[in-house]
Amino acid sequence: MGKISLVLILMVFGALSATTSMLLAQEATPGFGSITEDSKEPIEISADQLKFDDETGLATFQGDVLIIQGDLQLTAEFVEVVYSDDRSKINSMIAKTNVRLTSGPDKAKSDAADYDLSRGSIILTGNVSILQEGNTLVAERAEIDLETGTSKASGRVKTVLVPASE
Repeated sequence: MGKISLVLILMVFGALSATTSMLLAQEATPGFGSITEDSKEPIEISADQLKFDDETGLATFQGDVLIIQGDLQLTAEFVEVVYSDDRSKINSMIAKTNVRLTSGPDKAKSDAADYDLSRGSIILTGNVSILQEGNTLVAERAEIDLETGTSKASGRVKTVLVPASE
């Protein structure tokens, strides 16, 4: 379970740190709260239910899912993790229903988050909202390429950028 937790946390927080780059500029350096946290921090996962199917390589956390590592926190009603055939790595992770991510003062939320390791991308869908340093991004969909750091928002995109105070 520790291996599942660490990889899940790093995937979600790394992916969403790339998302926040949309708030600052087209090619800004991504940053989301304390994303540089020590990976040796303890990881805590709580949920109403955990089901692991060794035959399919599917782990399902359901009901008030809370994942914490240091200052990073992910909440959702449902998180599904799909492993490779030999169970040595995670192929994908899907979080659904009231997905919330916080790291320090930074926040992101969406109806769902779909992370595909083979593509190296994460897609946030449904009521996407990101808040960082007073700047906000709202869209129906945000797709982030983790290899290049590029991202694309669609579905009536709205961005509010707050000038830096002197």
